Amino acid sequence: MADDTNESDPGTARVLQKRQFLARIAQRTGMRNAQIKEIVEATLAELGDAMAAGQTLALPPLGRARINRQRDVSGAEVIVLRLRRRNADIASGNDDED
Repeated sequence: MADDTNESDPGTARVLQKRQFLARIAQRTGMRNAQIKEIVEATLAELGDAMAAGQTLALPPLGRARINRQRDVSGAEVIVLRLRRRNADIASGNDDED
């Protein structure tokens, strides 16, 4: 996925909000946002719980994510992940930009 963000400055990263994420899934599946919202929220909760528990995620086509570093900072948990995506997984996804 081509991106014009500066990798050395994460503050300039483009953010995908949950509302936009739900809209993209609705478009891809042909379902209404209301139909998929509960499933997506449950999926995100499970992903968060697995990461907080230190589990490696093997979820093609997303890829394989493992925790690189984890610490508590200012009352928030900071988890740094390493995400590895195979070229075949990237090619099979729809990486359209808005």
